[in-house]
Amino acid sequence: MKKVLFAAFLLVSSNAIFAQVNKGQWLAGGNISFTSSKHGDNDDSKNTHFEIRPNAGYFFIDKLAGGLRLSYISDKDKGDDEATTAFTLAPFARYYFLDAAQKVNVFADASYGFGSAGAGEKESLNYWEIMAGPAVFLSPNTALELAVGYKSWGGDIYGDDRMNQFGVNIGFQVHLGGKK
Repeated sequence: MKKVLFAAFLLVSSNAIFAQVNKGQWLAGGNISFTSSKHGDNDDSKNTHFEIRPNAGYFFIDKLAGGLRLSYISDKDKGDDEATTAFTLAPFARYYFLDAAQKVNVFADASYGFGSAGAGEKESLNYWEIMAGPAVFLSPNTALELAVGYKSWGGDIYGDDRMNQFGVNIGFQVHLGGKK
């Protein structure tokens, strides 16, 4: 019985090899990011930023997925005793440049997020982000991602200023569903 189940697993796995970034595929995963930045004209105004971002998306056409990304964010400015926390929701679009069934693929991702943040009273915030990097497929349906990104923050919490960040994201995605 074990041999039959193992053979069935291999058959299903081998059929999924060609279904990494094709129309009808689902994308689920997320990433963790850490950035350090300065904002405004004051060089002493430094910030550390930690973010956890699960996401889910759907491939509407081959190599192009769209979906939603949730975020939990912790920001701490130099000299502050308390961190600011935020929750955001961001629609995203992601494009993979290489054909399906590549061990390594390259992607670009763009999103616009909005939410609220604060150490006590919450204020509105928004951001736009672009990132790109390689997706290394550890198996036919799971990928480890390393992306370099740029994010620009605004909203009531920043007043008339914007905070701009350049950082590195490490992520993990699972590609599920249909095959071509």
